[in-house]
Amino acid sequence: MLLALTIYLTLSNYATLPDTIPSHFNERGIADDWGSKSAIFFLLGLNALTYILFTALNIWFAVVRDPRSLINLPAKWKAALSATQVEKLRRVLNRYLFLLKIIIQGLTAYIIYITIEMAWEKADSLGPLFFLFILAILAVVGLMVWKAFQVKSKDK
Repeated sequence: MLLALTIYLTLSNYATLPDTIPSHFNERGIADDWGSKSAIFFLLGLNALTYILFTALNIWFAVVRDPRSLINLPAKWKAALSATQVEKLRRVLNRYLFLLKIIIQGLTAYIIYITIEMAWEKADSLGPLFFLFILAILAVVGLMVWKAFQVKSKDK
């Protein structure tokens, strides 16, 4: 759904964009470099690639016979995991990866939207929502690691 939104935003606004649009932002979210309006297709492609990769990773985690090979833990820790713990890790990690995919899709949709707004001079920075997306990504990654270690440390 968010991928479809980014495709719609990009295609429906491309013709009316000025020849140059923001292409880089400083630490405060203010555009500090401008490029060709066709650069917006890079963001769209990046969003599609992210969607495809995260979807493939979710499917891979769901169908792989033994997800230990996909879990980034020391070999002796992975070997010590019970079948129940491995399945809990599979579910936990798959759910958090799905959540990350949604947040990253939302972030990319927002970046495309705000780039268009800045190109039309309706906005002057990425705004606080951008930083909330970044915070959400960091929080989900932190929770994913915490939950993985929590499952690993529980009794078998």
